[in-house]
Amino acid sequence: MRYLYKLVTLFVALWVVGCSDPEPVVVHSLTLSERGVVFGSRGGEQRLTVTPFPESVLWSVDASEAEAWFEVVAQQGAVVVIAQPNDTTSPRVGSFLLTSDDELFEAIEVAVSQEAGQCDGLAVSAAESYEFDSQGGSYTFMVYSQSEWSVACGSDWLSVASENQKVAVTAEPNTLADTREAEVVVTNAEGQSVAVTIKQQTVAQNRYLRLTGEWEISASKWFYSPNGSLNELDYNPSPSDYYLIFKMEQGEYGKTLIMRDFLYPGTSLEVRYDSQSGKIIIPFGWSVLSYDVFLYITLISSNKFSYGSFEVDALPSEDYMTLTLVMPSVDGFTYTGFGLWTYGDSGDKVALGYRSQPTMFPMGKIVFRKYSN
Repeated sequence: MRYLYKLVTLFVALWVVGCSDPEPVVVHSLTLSERGVVFGSRGGEQRLTVTPFPESVLWSVDASEAEAWFEVVAQQGAVVVIAQPNDTTSPRVGSFLLTSDDELFEAIEVAVSQEAGQCDGLAVSAAESYEFDSQGGSYTFMVYSQSEWSVACGSDWLSVASENQKVAVTAEPNTLADTREAEVVVTNAEGQSVAVTIKQQTVAQNRYLRLTGEWEISASKWFYSPNGSLNELDYNPSPSDYYLIFKMEQGEYGKTLIMRDFLYPGTSLEVRYDSQSGKIIIPFGWSVLSYDVFLYITLISSNKFSYGSFEVDALPSEDYMTLTLVMPSVDGFTYTGFGLWTYGDSGDKVALGYRSQPTMFPMGKIVFRKYSN
């Protein structure tokens, strides 16, 4: 089966002061978080992030040559590979392709492999251990048995239900100060059993919730534009300046967050949360306050600004007290900062300071530091 997603178009344009805009130059690419997946004999599910550039690139999953023991499901910005348990004594290998109908990039092969198993008459698709965050939720896995089977769990914070070959494990929110752990055991008529360890984090360990609170924007160097024009004035801002402190609030739990008052009072910017890595993905290039105020990626050299629409990863530190931005490189340019832009009286894009107040452009390494919870 083929899956096709058309994503929102992104563009890259350069603006040189005093010159007209050149034609945008677009380099098409497709980036994967992994170029292959390896499963244990028990099978399970793995998710690969797919990042096209620009987002207008059309991509498809071609699993026509895939083996019957795994399937591939395309999602928004990702592919999910689901492998059945291997109840044979031989390892298994296979692959699938990511292709472009517009032939903008060559087909990318993703390898899929699985360890050998033992033909013992009972297998489950779950990993040996699964962890819920503090909010709980449900986890589903499949059971493969040559005879009747049952499932049991002795912990009251978990509920277990089974139907046909499917087992659903549900955890309630953890309001305790300690992590929780339990076992879900599947047993068949021959007395064979398989145990799945279920763990749950505390609220303090919840990576998503740890991102909420106030953050301060810091940079190794700042560029100051008092009137929207290019100049060489360095600036050392005070953390108390309102445009350096913003709030991170919950959006759709586990999926999005809201950055409020980011660079300018009243702004509201929705960012994506990657539950696998704990990072956030910040969109730049769109309106954040009204129809004519935009948040742009910037590149500043001797006589030019550059602006473009990108998604930028913000990577958390181990203690979740800092988020480091990974600025993009396009056509040989490494984008060094961001700022607020609007339209001037002539219709040209200019820094926001052109109309109201000076605009701050952070440059070099940009880090968000936790200011308060």
